[in-house]
Amino acid sequence: MGTNVATNRIRILDVPVDCVDEQQALKAVESFLTDKEHHQLVFLNLKNLFKGRRDAEFRRLLRGASLILPVYPGLVRATRFLRKLTLTVFSPFSFVIRLLSLAERLNRTVYLLGSRKEDVERAERNLRDSYPKLKLVGRFSGYLPKGAEKQVLMAIKKASPSFLMVGSGLPGKDLWILRRKRELNPGVSIWVGDCFEMFSGKRKISRLAAEGSSALSVLYFWFVVLVAKIFKR
Repeated sequence: MGTNVATNRIRILDVPVDCVDEQQALKAVESFLTDKEHHQLVFLNLKNLFKGRRDAEFRRLLRGASLILPVYPGLVRATRFLRKLTLTVFSPFSFVIRLLSLAERLNRTVYLLGSRKEDVERAERNLRDSYPKLKLVGRFSGYLPKGAEKQVLMAIKKASPSFLMVGSGLPGKDLWILRRKRELNPGVSIWVGDCFEMFSGKRKISRLAAEGSSALSVLYFWFVVLVAKIFKR
C-alpha cells in the first residue's frame, strides 16, 4: 500500500487522487526519500482515470502509488461539482522541474531512462548546464533492444538513484515501473512522458493532461460525473 500523504486521499468516480498543493506534494516527496522504501508518483490525466476504472492492473498501480497528482483540469472541476472539494491541477513538466530542483538542493541523485538515444543524451547535457550541482548518475534510452532490459535494470540498481525518471519508449508507461518494482531500489520513480524530448529542445512543452482527451472521451467523462452526482456515488 502506498504512503498516503499526511493528506487527503479521496476517490472520484472510484479512482483515488491526492488533495495536495505543490508545496505539500514536494514535502511529501522529501519525506519519501528518508524511509528506505520504493515510492511511485503518478500523474492522473483523463486517460489514466478511465484506465483506473476499467483495468485491474492499473487499479493496483493506483492503490500502491505514494502520490497521485491530478493533471486533467476537468477532474478538478468535477471534484468541486461532486464533493465541493478543491483539487490542485498540476503541470507535469513544471512539477518534474521542481523535482529536479529538489534533488539538487538535497544533494540527491537522478537517473534518466527513456526517449531516443540522441534526445536523452541532449537532455542530460542541457540539465547539467541548467542544474550544475545536480547529480545525474546515469541515463539510458528507451525503445530497448530485446534482451537489454535486464542489463539496464542492473545498471539502475548499481547506480541506486534517489529519483528514477522514466520517459517515452518504455512499454506500459507507469505500469513499466509497477511491474519492475521488486527490482528497483528504494527511492522515487515517476513516469515523465515526453519531458526528455522537451529538455532536449526537440519538442515544445506539452501536457500529459491532454492525452486521451478527445471530444468523445471528455463528453463521456462528464456523463459519468453527472450520473455519479444524481445517484450520489
